[in-house]
Amino acid sequence: MPLAKLYLTDLRTRMRGLKTLGEGAMQQLGDNDWHTALAEEGNSAAVLVQHLSGNMHSRWAALRSGYREGQDGESAGRNRDAEFEERTLSAPELWTLWNAGWAAFLDAIDHLSPADLMRPLTIRGEAHTVLEACQRQVAHYSGHVYQLILLTKTLRGTGWQTLSVARGQSAAFNAAMFSKEERQKPT
Repeated sequence: MPLAKLYLTDLRTRMRGLKTLGEGAMQQLGDNDWHTALAEEGNSAAVLVQHLSGNMHSRWAALRSGYREGQDGESAGRNRDAEFEERTLSAPELWTLWNAGWAAFLDAIDHLSPADLMRPLTIRGEAHTVLEACQRQVAHYSGHVYQLILLTKTLRGTGWQTLSVARGQSAAFNAAMFSKEERQKPT
């Protein structure tokens, strides 16, 4: 498989996995948790969702049906500062924002071709290749999703349901994975 095609396949898989991780955390939030920050200048889950959605729409909505030269990854109507203001959105409204933002991003990357990766794309007038813009967003979105996980884990305390291998369970997990691998080998 050519490298560019492999990259796009991996990007699509990993970003959908990141979305799933974020959803696993958000499903554990109580109604009163959405607007709770861990520090005075910290972001609540609601603010993180607002910002991610705003960024995804700004950067990727114009590319939902495929690459178009001349697009800037900062839409003229975006009010980034407002994304960081605590509003009184309900959990269903925040889920709607989350899903709409991810839909814009995932639709855009699903429409990218290997040839698009070397094409130009600007973000706030700064030149990137599409590949660089994708990598920029992988780092950005991962950072915020892991903030969301840390925030939720802290708020849930002992009620937190792990989204990965549970503490003390690595050996059992690895044994199960190796056993599964052995069962899948051709005989």
